[in-house]
Amino acid sequence: MIVIKIISITNQKGGVSKTSTAINIGSSLAELGNKVLLVDVDPQFNMTTGLGFNKKEKNIYKVMKEEIEFHESIYPTNIEPEDWKGEINLIPSNISLANSELEFSREFSRETILKSAFERSKDKIENLGYDYIILDTNPSLGLLTVNAMAIADSLIVPLEPSVFALDGMEQLINVVKLVRKKINKDLEIEGALLTRVDGRTKIADEFYEDLKEVFGNKLFNTVIHQNVKISEAQSEGLPINIYDKKAKGTKEYMDLALELINNGR
Repeated sequence: MIVIKIISITNQKGGVSKTSTAINIGSSLAELGNKVLLVDVDPQFNMTTGLGFNKKEKNIYKVMKEEIEFHESIYPTNIEPEDWKGEINLIPSNISLANSELEFSREFSRETILKSAFERSKDKIENLGYDYIILDTNPSLGLLTVNAMAIADSLIVPLEPSVFALDGMEQLINVVKLVRKKINKDLEIEGALLTRVDGRTKIADEFYEDLKEVFGNKLFNTVIHQNVKISEAQSEGLPINIYDKKAKGTKEYMDLALELINNGR
């Protein structure tokens, strides 16, 4: 039986490289031979455009509306080089998701709409052979993010080193505890990930120590440095390890994927 690891990339703050992390850890895992499904649960649909997709008829909004099944909304990305043994697929997002929190707020069991959709397709998803499902979420702790938490095994929390970066972490941790108690007892924090690090400053080192106090051993050793190549890759609709194999970001996201695997995460 295939065990699928489901990871949500989550932080209620914007500008912390959630989408870049979702795309590039997924692509690195695929390069290592895994079959990866990326799911865009963000109304801004940056993951969707960051993989070169435009509007798609099948999308996560229609899945949550029960107009289409979870497994029927999967698209191939067609970006795997011939020497890869893995594969990346995508369930895209759509601008219609922007009003969904208000729309779904009237639904019964609104926090588990996505989970219910996944459960209906679980056998078919398992038969497709996925090793990882990576969810990109919006910068909020609202209904869409809670739906992602309901389906996830764990969260990766990207944070940039700044004075205000830890503001709201207590709220995030409390939401995780509440979701664990009420909806998904197995939800864990996979780890905090330091992103957008400027190697020329000492702030990152000090901030890393602050993260240890908050997250303890739930902190990745790998850090992601500020790298213009990552932004360039996303604007071209490509993961960094395909856009530029020699880029610093390629190595760092591969290190992150290996750390995820080697730690049994």
